Amino acid sequence: MYIRYLGFGLLIWFPGALHAQHATPSCSAPRLDGGFFSPKQETYSDETALTYTCNDGRKPTVKGWWATSTCLNGTWSPEPQCIDEKACIAPDIPNTQYRENQSGWYNDEHKIRITCNEGYDPKGHNVTTTCINGKWSSVPVCEKNIHACGEPPQIPHAVIILQGYQDVFAADTGVQYQCQDGYTAEGGDTKKYVYCIAGNWTEGPVCSKWGHTLQRNQTWY
Repeated sequence: MYIRYLGFGLLIWFPGALHAQHATPSCSAPRLDGGFFSPKQETYSDETALTYTCNDGRKPTVKGWWATSTCLNGTWSPEPQCIDEKACIAPDIPNTQYRENQSGWYNDEHKIRITCNEGYDPKGHNVTTTCINGKWSSVPVCEKNIHACGEPPQIPHAVIILQGYQDVFAADTGVQYQCQDGYTAEGGDTKKYVYCIAGNWTEGPVCSKWGHTLQRNQTWY
């Protein structure tokens, strides 16, 4: 009898325990120095969004005079924050890399030096920009090098291996094609490199079924 009641008690307790283990954490009200937010609550359930703005002389760490933040797994994302209005948020400079502040913003007069991605060059040799009174001065532009190539051509029954997708490749870059299983390129190989030469890709493989390739090769003799 004791075992029967014990089993019944476990059936009651386990669902509650499992629910507690899988419950998504809520968020406490954010601490926002120099601003205010809405709605004003002590706690917020997961995926709840709030909006905030900043007092005179300050601004959010995102573009605009007001911003939103969402409770995700117990953390506000992005974190509500008000900064000096003379500071700058991270600049959006396509096709480039630069050392980013972990805070996501930069003090007045801070200078950034950029490096263009492979296959791009800085327009006018400009590689720096400075935060001046809340705005970036002379933001660099990275433009495609005239000798670079676009994405390699798509070839039937072949895939590019050991290379993540990108839409611009620097001159003299090589990529390798792999023919689909059961297919070979002319010469009997299953792999072939192509190269970016002066803005154009060298000729890629023609992947054919193994039997068809053999028949074509036999006609060459």
